[in-house]
Order: sequence, then structure tokens, then C-alpha cells
Amino acid sequence: MKSRHRQPSLAFDDAVRADVGQAEAMKVMLAQIGSGTDVADNLAQLTTATADARSAGSQIVFFPEYTMYEKPVVDATFAGVAQPLNGEFGSTVAALAADLEIAIVAGVVEYNPNDISRPFNTIAVWDSDGALAGQHRKALLYDVGTFSESAFISAGDMDEPSIATINGTTFGLQTCYELRFPEISRRRMRAGATELAVLSSWVPGRLKTEQWATLARARAIENICHVVAVTQAVPVSTGHSLAVAPDGEILAELGTDVDRVCVEIDPRRTTRHRLADAALLSIRP
Repeated sequence: MKSRHRQPSLAFDDAVRADVGQAEAMKVMLAQIGSGTDVADNLAQLTTATADARSAGSQIVFFPEYTMYEKPVVDATFAGVAQPLNGEFGSTVAALAADLEIAIVAGVVEYNPNDISRPFNTIAVWDSDGALAGQHRKALLYDVGTFSESAFISAGDMDEPSIATINGTTFGLQTCYELRFPEISRRRMRAGATELAVLSSWVPGRLKTEQWATLARARAIENICHVVAVTQAVPVSTGHSLAVAPDGEILAELGTDVDRVCVEIDPRRTTRHRLADAALLSIRP
């Protein structure tokens, strides 16, 4: 009987096989902070957590969406604090990364010169020498019920691959609401990512914590990759940041309060699982 599976994508198949024996395991920190409207205080939280991550031997520290500035509802004040990625906030984070020799991934309110009233909701990646290694401007904005992010935030380009290579491992970058759409994660995989980093300020509500964990595990299982999913602490968000293995195992999970946890991410585990399940490679959305 002829298989109904399509032939694997050569680019994806080659990327998976090329990963064998190359990228090594790394320790990463999930830093669940509680950002507010004081940018200086948010930067202080980031600085303290990054120093702790370095002391714990982590090579990367992941912070939530809107690390730089956050409040329960997005409004016009976000435009007032927006900065280019090489502005004061970004430059300080870059210098910190270089000084401590650790990669930092954090959410920034990025100035938009084409629409100063609607900045970008951006994930920025600084590598361990302080260089900007990648970015993702949130493309699917959260317009649900009375919450209208797009009224105050500009959408990024949906076609951008949004990947960043850190310490030899390529992460696909996603923001919050985008976790609900499996095709976005798959696009990162097709662009060469072997792991996913999801930065969020997950809006609280009925069953939202359960949805958050379920979606993170689903993205890990269907793409056979690690998912590092970091969100803000309560009350602005739900907390429960978590790291998921390629088979859906939860490697670490935080509670609702400001907290952090270190976990090992081993890209070779991704490779082993992918090579053992060749059927995945035939899925081409």
C-alpha cells in the first residue's frame, strides 16, 4: 500500500542530520520576573537574574515578553517608553551580556520610526559578547475580547523566519499568542531551528494556565524540539514558565511568583528523537 506521507523536505532533513554530533548540551535559565511600568526597576530585575544565571553556570537566560515595560493592558504609554534596540535599555543589556559572558533573550518595546505611536513588541537576542544575534517582532498581536494589542502595537512581518543561533544551537523565536498557531512553530523549524523559545506575558483567565502548558507541550511534541516558554509572574500574567523536552516531558516548571530555574537543553536529544521518527519530516504545511 502506498504511503500517504509526502516526501521529506530536503532542507529540513539535511538540517536535522547535520546537527548530529555538533551542538552540545547547555544549561539555560528561565527567569520569570514581574515587570511593571518602571523601566529602571525592570532592568534591575534583569541584571540580578542574569548575574544569578551566570553564577549557576547557565549559558543563556530567557526573560518574558515585555521585560522592559509591562502593565495589565497595553495602551498608549508603551509608545512613550519605546526605544530602538541599540537605545539605553538595549545597550545596557548588551554590555551586561558581554561583561558576564552570557547570552540574554528578553522582550523589548521597540521604537517604530514609521509609526511612533505604535512600537513593536520585540524579542531581542544578545549573544555572550554583547552582539545582537537575532530578533522577532510579534506578528500575531493579541486582539481578543476587549484586549486590543494592535491598537497600540505594530505587527511584525509574518514571513520573517525569526531564528537566532546561540552557542551553536538555533532557536526559533515566538511571542505569547503566537504559541496558539502551530504553523508558526513549524515555519521556524523549516528555517533551521532545532529548539523553540517562547517569550510571553500570558493574559490570565479561566483555564489559561492549563492552555499555556498544553500548547507548549504540543509544540514540542509535534515539532520534536525543546520548548523554553517563559512568561511574566502574577498578577500581570499567569506565571508557570516551563521547559519541555522533545517528547513532551516537562523538564522544569515554575509557580506563579517571581522565580527562576535552570535546566539543561540538549540539542542532541532533539536530533535523536527526530531521526527516530522520520514521519515527522514528511509533514509540510
